[in-house]
Amino acid sequence: MTILNTELHHRILEKKKKLDAIRPLPSSTVRKIQQQLQIEYIYNSNAIEGNTLTLRETQLVIEEGMTVGGKPLREILEVRNHPQAIEYIETLTKKEKLGEHDIFTIHQIIMKDIIDDAGRYRSGDVRITGTDYIPPPAHDVPFLMESMLDRYNRNSDELLPLELTAWLHHDFVHTHPFSDGNGRVARLLMNVALLRSGYPMTVIRRVDRKSYYEALHRADKGNLSSFVNFVASAVEQTLDLYLRVIGPANDSLIPISEAVKGSRYSQEYISLLVRKRKIPGIKSGRNWKVSKDMIQRYTEQLDKKGQE
Repeated sequence: MTILNTELHHRILEKKKKLDAIRPLPSSTVRKIQQQLQIEYIYNSNAIEGNTLTLRETQLVIEEGMTVGGKPLREILEVRNHPQAIEYIETLTKKEKLGEHDIFTIHQIIMKDIIDDAGRYRSGDVRITGTDYIPPPAHDVPFLMESMLDRYNRNSDELLPLELTAWLHHDFVHTHPFSDGNGRVARLLMNVALLRSGYPMTVIRRVDRKSYYEALHRADKGNLSSFVNFVASAVEQTLDLYLRVIGPANDSLIPISEAVKGSRYSQEYISLLVRKRKIPGIKSGRNWKVSKDMIQRYTEQLDKKGQE
C-alpha cells in the first residue's frame, strides 16, 4: 500500500519530469547548483548534529581550507571530511547493489580523524540523546545491517523510490550501527538512494530539525508515513531549486504577501501551510515564495472535501 501522499507525489513526479526533459543540463549550471547544494548540505547535516560553524564558515573551510578561530577541531574535521564522502556516494550510483563495504567506507570517510573506530560497527551499546528509544545490542548489528541491505536491494515490498529512500534512512538510524556519526551517514545513504533513482541530492535543513526528529520518532513507533512525506517534501524543495535556477519553470513564484491578494487566506496562514509543506514553496533569503496557482488549487481541494 502506498504511504506517500498522493498529491505530493504527483507534484514531485511532474517536477522531475520537467527536469528530466531538459537534461543534460549545461555544465556551468550543474556546477553552480552542485556547489551551492554541497555547501548547504554539509552545513545543515552537521548543524543538525550540533556543529556550530555557520554557513559562511562552512564555505570558507571547504573552499579556502581555512580553520575558524575558537571552533573545536572536531567541527572543522566534520566539514572537511564531507566533500570526499559526497564524491564517494556519487560513485555508488553506478553500482548494481549497495553493500556493507560501501557503508563502512562512507563512515570511514565522514568520521576520519574524529573517532577511533571509523569504518567499523560499534562494539558496545548506545543511547540516543533526546529519545526513549534504545537501539539494538551491538551483537545484533551485523545481522540487522545485512537484512537492511538485502531488503533495500531487492525492494521485496515494492515500495515507491521515495518510500524506499525514507525507509532506508530510518532503518539505518533505528539500528544505529556505529558509535558516532549515524545521522550523517543516514543522510548520505538517503542521497545514495535518491541519486540511484534519478533524483538530485537533497538537503534536510537545520531549521527543520525538530520536524525531522519528530517524524523519525513516529517511524520508530511504526508510523513510517510521516517520515516518508517529510523526506519527499525535502526532495520537492530541491527540485524547485533546480527548476528555478535553470529557467522559467518557477517564474510564477512570488512573495506570499503578494500571492494572498484576492484569496481568502492571510499571509500568516499561507506561510504556515508552506512550512508544513501543505503548499509547495521556495525560500528566498528570509522569505518564502509561492504561486497563486498552488493557493487556488489548495482552495479548490478544501471546497471539494467540504462538498463530499
